[in-house]
Amino acid sequence: MSDQKAIEPGKMVPGYCSATCTDKESMRKEIKKPDVKTSDLFVTCNLPKRFEYPHWFNGYGCQESKQHPFYRTTASEYGWYPPGIYSVPSVFYPAGQTFTNRLASAGMYRNYSLNTGMDPVGYQ
Repeated sequence: MSDQKAIEPGKMVPGYCSATCTDKESMRKEIKKPDVKTSDLFVTCNLPKRFEYPHWFNGYGCQESKQHPFYRTTASEYGWYPPGIYSVPSVFYPAGQTFTNRLASAGMYRNYSLNTGMDPVGYQ
């Protein structure tokens, strides 16, 4: 079978798992399609790139879990799937850094008071 022929519908051929790609040329076209951005589907405002391209997120449980399914907890279900286009925020308002900048310039608070308490007894 050459690369240019289309595969008959319903015929099982190894290497083709997608219902939309029936030959190598259409598979190449699918791979070359640009990734869908959040702003392509929703009206967005001031989104950073990590929210604009949510498929960049990696390291979630469904992507690389080495945990045995028997020991999986319900708390791990919250972070099991990475954020998708429909779950990332469409508006982003970053917090200001004024408090952090002032704290960094002044330094951390240090208590210079006199310690007048009794030392705890280490034995009894």
